[in-house]
Amino acid sequence: MKFILNGTAEIMFHPARFKILQTLKERGPAFVDQISKATGVNPRMVSHHLDVLEGQKLIESKYELNSVQGSKRGVAVRVARITEKAQDALKDIRESAK
Repeated sequence: MKFILNGTAEIMFHPARFKILQTLKERGPAFVDQISKATGVNPRMVSHHLDVLEGQKLIESKYELNSVQGSKRGVAVRVARITEKAQDALKDIRESAK
């Protein structure tokens, strides 16, 4: 109930943000293009929503080097991971809905 009362649930339940959180929960860490393909949300909007979620400490992100097919060099990509706070909030919301 505390995540509903403090406004976290409202931020999480924006349709695109909820899709992003569900994708990260189910698939684990992912970068923007992977999240975009999985959710159907434009990559620029994924980045925006990741910023909002990270501001609320619902995800953590950092840039990592990733190899790209056909390239000898790595490419820096923003990799996002769901946080324990988000896991707890999803659980709290689920239990409050019972």
